Amino acid sequence: MKKTSMRLFAGIRVCTAATLLAGAAFVGRAAEDSATSTEKKDTLPWEKGAVKLGGVYAAFDSKVGFGVNNRTGATLDGEDLLGLDDHLTVFRADAMYRPGKSLRNQLDFTYASYDRDGSATLSKAINIRGTTYPVGARVDSTLNFDIIRGTYSYALLQTERIRVAVGLGIYAIPLEYGLKIQTGGGRSSINGADTVLPVPAVALRGEFQVLPKLFLNAGIDGMYLDIDDFQGSLLDVNVGVEYRPWKYVGFGVGYNFLSIYLEAQNSGSSYPGADFVGTADVRFSGVLVYGKFSF
Repeated sequence: MKKTSMRLFAGIRVCTAATLLAGAAFVGRAAEDSATSTEKKDTLPWEKGAVKLGGVYAAFDSKVGFGVNNRTGATLDGEDLLGLDDHLTVFRADAMYRPGKSLRNQLDFTYASYDRDGSATLSKAINIRGTTYPVGARVDSTLNFDIIRGTYSYALLQTERIRVAVGLGIYAIPLEYGLKIQTGGGRSSINGADTVLPVPAVALRGEFQVLPKLFLNAGIDGMYLDIDDFQGSLLDVNVGVEYRPWKYVGFGVGYNFLSIYLEAQNSGSSYPGADFVGTADVRFSGVLVYGKFSF
C-alpha cells in the first residue's frame, strides 16, 4: 500500500535536501538581491511576466481503493479493470510574474482539469467493503481531479544565459472518484472521495537560453507527507523547449510527468480534506504544446 510513496520518496528527499541548502544560501543572498535590483532589465533575457495557454495529451496509469473502518482496502486498476480512458487531452493554463526589478523573485500558477469516466464488464470478481461483485457485472466508474498550483521561488543563480531558482508551493487537488455496479441483484453506488486536498511541495525551476530566441525550461515539484492517518506523495516534472520569435509572443513544446498518491485511513483525520477512507494513485506522462504571451 505504501510502495508508491516509498518509490517516490528517494527522489523527493533529494529535492527537499537541495531546497534546505538553498534556503541557507537565500539568507546570504538577501543583501545581493537589493544590489541586483539596479540591474538593467534590458541586459537579461528573462521576462517580467507571461501567460501560457495550451493542451496536454496524457497517458494514464491509475488505481483507486475503497476503504471502511480505518482500512483502505485493496486497490483496483482504473484503466484495465474499470474501463477508464488511458489517454486524455486537456486544456492547461500557466501564468508567471516576477515582482521587483531584479527578476529574482517569481510567482507562478498552473491549472488543468483531468476528468475521466469509464464503463467495463468485470473480468474478475472484486470485493469492496465486504461485498463481492461477480465476473460479468457492469461497472461505471468516475475519476476526476484538478491540478491547481501556486508557487513562489527565488533565483539563486541568474545570468544572461542561466536562471536557477528554488522555492515552495501549494497544490489544491479537487478529487472525486466512485463506482456504480450493476449485477443481477440490482445496482450499487460506491463512493470513494469527493473533496479538495491541499498538498505542499518544494520546487526547483531552471531556464536556459540556448540561442537568442530559443530557451530550455525545466521544473520539478515534489513532496511526501505522513500526517494523522493521511499519506500523500507528489512528483511533478516539466521539461520543454520554447521559441520566442517576437518580443511578446512565443511557442513551446514539452513533456510533463505527474505522480500523485493520496491515502486516507480515517475519515476523522485532522488533515484538511482527508474526510474519506481509501486511496487514489494516479500517474501520467504526456506531451504539452502551448502558446505564450509575455510582457
